[in-house]
Formats: sequence, C-alpha cells, structure tokens
Amino acid sequence: MHAYEEMLEDFDYQEQQMIINAHMSLEDYENTDYYRLVEVMSAKPKDKRPMSLWDFAASLDKTERR
Repeated sequence: MHAYEEMLEDFDYQEQQMIINAHMSLEDYENTDYYRLVEVMSAKPKDKRPMSLWDFAASLDKTERR
C-alpha cells in the first residue's frame, strides 16, 4: 500500500508544480493528455539537442579545412 500512496503523492506533486510553474488550472491539468504533456515538458531547444549526422556534416563544410 505504501508504494501506491507514494505514487499518488508523486502525481499530486507533479500537478502542483504544473499549476505553480506552468500556470495551468487544476481543470486544465487534469484534462490534459499526460503522455503528451510529458513530451512537451521534456522538449529541448534546437541548440541543446543532439546533432544529426546531416547537421554535423554541414558544420564540417562551414569550417576552414587545412
């Protein structure tokens, strides 16, 4: 039973953080697709993402070769 209570508290804490930091209403949060919300909150800006092979090759073309 303890693991279940911990899980519920984790969900409540996540909800609390979204209300405080993302300025979501309780209703908005509870009606949001959880998996999509996790994807959105985990998104990184372009300069923080791993470079694709194509981007890496393009960056090599821009550098001076000796």
